[in-house]
Amino acid sequence: MSLSTDPLETFREEAKELLVTLEESLMALEEEPQDHELIDTAFRALHTIKGSGNMFDLDRLVAFAHTVETVFAALRDGSLELDRRLTDLSLTAKDHLADLLALGDGSDPEIEQRDRELSSRFTAYLPEGGAASAESGGSAEADVGEATAHDGPGAGVADDELKDEAKDSTYRVILKPSLETFRIGGNPLLLISELQELGQTLVMGFVADVPPLSEIDPEGCYLHWDILVTTAAGEDAVRDVFLFVDGEIDIRVVDEGGFFDTDINYKRLGEILVDRGEIKPEDLEHAIGSKDYLGDVLIRSGYVTQEQVQSALSEQNYVRKMRETRRQTESSSTIKVQTEKLDELVNLVGEFVSLHANIAMLAEQKGDQDVRSAAEQMEGLIRQVRDLSIDLHMVPVDLLFSGFRRLVRDLCADLGKDVHLELEGTETELDKNVVDALKDPLLHLIRNSIDHGIETPEERSAAGKERAGRLKLSAYYAGAHVVIEIDDDGAGLNAERIRAKAVDRGLISAELELSESEIQGLIFEPGFSTAENATNVSGRGVGMDVVKRNIENLGGSIRVRSQQGVGTNMKIRIPLTLAIVEGLLARIGDGMYLINLAYIVECLELADVVDDSGDQIIDFRGEIVPYLDLRRFFRLEASENGGGQVVVVAIDDRKVGLVVDGILDKYQSVIKSLGKVYERAQGVSGAIILGDGRPALMLDVDRLARVTREELR
Repeated sequence: MSLSTDPLETFREEAKELLVTLEESLMALEEEPQDHELIDTAFRALHTIKGSGNMFDLDRLVAFAHTVETVFAALRDGSLELDRRLTDLSLTAKDHLADLLALGDGSDPEIEQRDRELSSRFTAYLPEGGAASAESGGSAEADVGEATAHDGPGAGVADDELKDEAKDSTYRVILKPSLETFRIGGNPLLLISELQELGQTLVMGFVADVPPLSEIDPEGCYLHWDILVTTAAGEDAVRDVFLFVDGEIDIRVVDEGGFFDTDINYKRLGEILVDRGEIKPEDLEHAIGSKDYLGDVLIRSGYVTQEQVQSALSEQNYVRKMRETRRQTESSSTIKVQTEKLDELVNLVGEFVSLHANIAMLAEQKGDQDVRSAAEQMEGLIRQVRDLSIDLHMVPVDLLFSGFRRLVRDLCADLGKDVHLELEGTETELDKNVVDALKDPLLHLIRNSIDHGIETPEERSAAGKERAGRLKLSAYYAGAHVVIEIDDDGAGLNAERIRAKAVDRGLISAELELSESEIQGLIFEPGFSTAENATNVSGRGVGMDVVKRNIENLGGSIRVRSQQGVGTNMKIRIPLTLAIVEGLLARIGDGMYLINLAYIVECLELADVVDDSGDQIIDFRGEIVPYLDLRRFFRLEASENGGGQVVVVAIDDRKVGLVVDGILDKYQSVIKSLGKVYERAQGVSGAIILGDGRPALMLDVDRLARVTREELR
């Protein structure tokens, strides 16, 4: 496999991430339009895309990014205010940048026309000087001209300036308030507290100037401070804290962090004292001639006090620590790896798992103790590599959830609704492939929820609800699975309409009795819908069979729970990873089957727990649990001895038993797809290859549990 990477493709991947950051910043700015940090984040994303795109001669992308960036520069310096129209335009610009990124240096008349229209709309937001700068196309000379024209913080920021803002620098602040500070209402401690908000600080107080008690003025300020602050906010931000100080203030940069700094050493004690102005250079030369410690000599000579020496030593240690921390941070950088390479790694680990099973089986058959021992050691190593490869493939669901903010916003604008999106558990991690596969099903569920679940503001007010609807996306761990819930406080499902529509379509008979949850489950039948009118957004039920099938193809399940007038909850249960599964290998007839270990509660002898009533139930520790004979389910010949074992599994805190002929051993393997021919096969969800080359089917525990509960009725 080639490890080389096309620089242009690398730029495209990074630009896509920056566009995601831009969109997230714009969505957050809609709620907090005065948040300068969010404006800075959006500006920097645009600036980075422009600068990097210039390296690859993507002139159209660079020019448009510069035009939008110029508007955001005006937002930064306060000469322009963000409103709904500008937010809408900026989101459209983000989509257009994505199109330009995909187009590269190619040609598309439609995109080029849109480029001219959007550029003109952005330019209209700028004064004449800014408009001229935007039309200049983003050259280096234009950046300089722009900075001069706007003369504001953040206007026309060049690459070097952005780097300065991005790096931490350490400043020494010598604060000597006047004696009258307290009398005029000053409080140095409040200033120090404000300074600490900028970054990490070291505060050193001096009391040497405090007079004897008999001479002290109770309202006088005799204290002064040396303060070190490490921040990326810049020197102006530090100086702004002390704008109205009554007294002496001295601010200097003592350590300007740079990416290529490797030396953790800092100035010597004498150099620091000279730099502070506490001793003269000639006094330092005189003291250096002594064989004693420099600090002791300077104190004995009366050049400095003990406090001053201690403060200088503290500064020395502080700066060294900051440099060491910065060097460790820079040396522990990460690298980006293409998803395809991680997929290949996981597949190879899966093959190692299968090969190890083959070696272990051969060692058992031949009775070779040495090979068996080596296989056991190999199993431990393979398990570590397997866990590591799976961890590398895990990403937070925030990668999936955050993209739906824009979807909800756009749908609300199209449908005239007001919906507040809540995200919870965004740090929960899932396999990257699972996250990618879940995007379309979740998108469809969210569309249905907003279109036909949540009412209009007027309808909600009439029903006594808040005008703004609530849509909550949450994720959390449940054993070896992740549960994703889509919860809304809308109108809920109308069970009577669902039943009537199902009868009308011939899905159920009019005489069939169903529970409310079973009626609600009918929305997952192919082509089912209760929508009266077709819209550009699917009605609740349209395509839900596809949603369900896609989720089940991932080895997952989906449940619906709804209360009319209160809301609807969709619960999706998904395996953490699709790569390698650990389970129990069971025998049913002549075939081998794997049961995912994550579902298994206990394995029992069927004869010990079967009920004498003849019903398909067992007594499991005093609990009545239904069971399913898998021989009968798969239409195999009945067992001659009538025995077998029952594997008790739990789904959503409900237990069922699966009867098999025998349990062989624990087994882990990579799961293979059955292909389109068997995609509708009931009760199985994949296949594995055993160590001897024979196939074994992966049981669809969730589906079998549903069949078991249905047969019990």
